[in-house]
Amino acid sequence: MLDLFISTYVIFVKQDTTLNSSLVAKEPKRMAVSSPEVIRHILIGLGYLAPEIDPKPDLTKFAPWKRNNNSLTDDPTEEAIKKFQKQYSQKLVVNGNADSETRTVMEDTVKGLQNRLKFHGFATNAEIPPDMPFYGPATYTAVKKFQKSQGLTENGIATIEQRQILQQPSLTDKPQPQPQSQLKLIDLWFQFKKNPQNPSYIAALNNLQQNIPKDVLHKVTNKWRGTNDQNPEIVKLTNVFTYYDDNNQNHRDTLTYLQSQITPVISQAFLSLWNKK
Repeated sequence: MLDLFISTYVIFVKQDTTLNSSLVAKEPKRMAVSSPEVIRHILIGLGYLAPEIDPKPDLTKFAPWKRNNNSLTDDPTEEAIKKFQKQYSQKLVVNGNADSETRTVMEDTVKGLQNRLKFHGFATNAEIPPDMPFYGPATYTAVKKFQKSQGLTENGIATIEQRQILQQPSLTDKPQPQPQSQLKLIDLWFQFKKNPQNPSYIAALNNLQQNIPKDVLHKVTNKWRGTNDQNPEIVKLTNVFTYYDDNNQNHRDTLTYLQSQITPVISQAFLSLWNKK
């Protein structure tokens, strides 16, 4: 009889413990992406915030960008957070706040990038452990390896376009070097900067604007402004050259994309006007 009582008591206590544990709220998952310093490095690494090179970078922890652990309320950081949120607007509210939902998507985005880098052989699990969703030196180095393999600018910054390339099941070989005769917009910008009133430069840019397809100009405009509008008011290429800032990632992406869309025929006409005396 005593054995029966003890067995019944043990079963009751087990059931009670199970019931109580199901009613107790579970402790929320501790997020890896938490400090402003880490968040800024992710925003820079994913191409949403302009980098600022640290003269003495701590390459045991971070990519070589200036560390800033201030609150995330300055205008450039808030705008960068909004740009990130806009690209994931189905999941996130576009408010410029690094709330828990935004940080979760940041973690997932960095993990996704790291997984694709490892998938294509630019890093290993030992170099980038699965539970380390940080944009540290290993991720920075792996992105540079990927960029070198594709003939891209080796800056360690994985823009949305580059992350899309990494989603492919296989990558193409490094593109062949472009012919020396093809225009390089960044070189022409340096010329323009010295003489922005040169009528030949203005005429060439206006002609280029007329010959570039409208859908390309829409994309140029969105890249320049960091937006994703369906029918934006198209930016003037003369303004792009006038206000171009080489420290601004959006501006650099704009010029890179624009150059990729200029055909040899358009390029020849453009250079002919540009170099006209």
